[in-house]
Amino acid sequence: MRLLFSLFTSPRLVFQEHLAAVPAALCLLISGLAFSLFYLQTGLDVGRKDPNGLVYALALGVLGLAVGSAGVGLLATIAWLFARPCGGNQPLGWAVRAFALSYAPALLYAALGVAANLLLGWNTSLAFGVTGVLWALGPMLVAIREMTGQRTGLSVIIATICGALMLVGWALIVS
Repeated sequence: MRLLFSLFTSPRLVFQEHLAAVPAALCLLISGLAFSLFYLQTGLDVGRKDPNGLVYALALGVLGLAVGSAGVGLLATIAWLFARPCGGNQPLGWAVRAFALSYAPALLYAALGVAANLLLGWNTSLAFGVTGVLWALGPMLVAIREMTGQRTGLSVIIATICGALMLVGWALIVS
């Protein structure tokens, strides 16, 4: 648990010293749960007044699990392929684990969002879900810098594209 909170303050240290010991499946579970809760709260927001709203919310939650695990793994692979010629020496498994673990802040935000949604009746997908995905860009940028041999400009471009793809994908799915 402390490792997950360290991603807020020192993601580079986590990636350099601890990432190799974290199984890829656990990392993908973290990103999967983050997106599952994000999509769930979106479904709760949208379906609040619909009698079938709970079914819709749960279906979105399951879809979010797929996006957060398979989608993040695919996104990490694409970013790794673009970064590979730029001098980084991280293997693909490292990239997948780092990308997936980058969504630990999103998991925290999404969990708080679902709690606020259920307990207070707030619409939370924008305030908590999108904010969580944006918080994940910090650790993701650190991971991409490691993958590009510390090329900050290129890393910012790749991280921006990756973040935009995840948010645009969410917007297209829920619209």
